[in-house]
Amino acid sequence: MHEGQIDLRPGERVIWAGQPVRRPLFNPGDRFNVPVGLLWLGGVTLFFAANHDTAFHMAAWIVLTAAGVFHLVGRPLIRYLRLASTTYAVTDGRVIATSSLVRRKEESAALAGLADPVVTPGPGKTGTITFGRLGVLAWASANFGAGTGKDREPPVILVGVSDVAKVQEKLAKAVDEARNRTP
Repeated sequence: MHEGQIDLRPGERVIWAGQPVRRPLFNPGDRFNVPVGLLWLGGVTLFFAANHDTAFHMAAWIVLTAAGVFHLVGRPLIRYLRLASTTYAVTDGRVIATSSLVRRKEESAALAGLADPVVTPGPGKTGTITFGRLGVLAWASANFGAGTGKDREPPVILVGVSDVAKVQEKLAKAVDEARNRTP
């Protein structure tokens, strides 16, 4: 079954669906990523300023500088562009985030195993919903396939949600109902 851009499992019922109405360029994980990127670029520049004698050194300097610039500019830009094609859905059994910047990518998590939804308010009635409080490192790796914890799955994060308080209420109710159904 297909609802918008979300593939539903047989018997799944959609409780809420939406798209980001606000696409922030930076997220809390950038409090880690930006200083690391700046340190990287500074270190590369200092090292290769003194060691640029050979073609290998010049090539390595270009590659490592490009990696640092991507870390500072590319990651936030890709995240921003990805949010333009993102669709969220909450069913009676899971929360789903689907995006398709280059290829279709779906992240989902069973509601019964999630912590309570936590809102980080944005401007107006918008905000970001996470399940439990995420640390800076979890934010830093979110949406890039490197999650935290034993299973290494990235967290499902709902960014730029409109009328975030009502959506959080629906999510909290859906999580509670899913936990009660699970033996």
